[in-house]
Amino acid sequence: MRHVGYGHMIKTAIFDFDGTLADTIPLCLEAFRRAVNDLDGRVLTDREIERNFGPDDLGVIRKLFPGKPEWHEHGRELFIHYYQELHAEMAPAPFPGTVELLHSLRNSGIRLAMVTGKRRESADISLKFFHLDGFFPVLETGSPEGGVKTDRINRALKRLGASAREAVYIGDSPSDVDACRAVPVRIIAAGWAPGADVKGLEERRPDWLLTRFEDLEPFFRKHAADANHQNAAL
Repeated sequence: MRHVGYGHMIKTAIFDFDGTLADTIPLCLEAFRRAVNDLDGRVLTDREIERNFGPDDLGVIRKLFPGKPEWHEHGRELFIHYYQELHAEMAPAPFPGTVELLHSLRNSGIRLAMVTGKRRESADISLKFFHLDGFFPVLETGSPEGGVKTDRINRALKRLGASAREAVYIGDSPSDVDACRAVPVRIIAAGWAPGADVKGLEERRPDWLLTRFEDLEPFFRKHAADANHQNAAL
């Protein structure tokens, strides 16, 4: 774990989804691969799909089929079909301890929100499948145009009536670090998924970098204790 500075006590935790609460990126890749294959017969590699990530599900389909707008809506429908069909096989559960962590944070008075680049439709499928939908009273999702995470984090903070100085974002992408810097809000870089780009995260110099999901709960406990100690010393 790398630590830059604690600063203010954490009162709000905003979570990313794919690669942060669950290892769902392989599921996304396979759903896109099958949708593309159904439409034009191509069999894309993970890398060919991943380089189009950034926008939401519809936006990725648009990038995979440039110049063919008549295929975009059907491509989105196929993606959702396979995403739902393969979910139990490829992403049967969130990371171990997810439910317990969210219960602990909520019970300690930390406000929870989710800001994900996913489209609302696929986010809802996964949150309901994992029985996590009751934890996030505020859910902000992506855009077909991409590049909206800073805006969505700001919107989540506004909807919660929360201060960015007392919030933290938990996300797994190097671009998440850039988005948080633009808010600005502190970020815990999530380097625990099997496909996590830990080197890329390190290069962005996040406020904290964790490589084990199970370190999140002690992190929040330690942060609260350190903040309380600092306040008592003032």
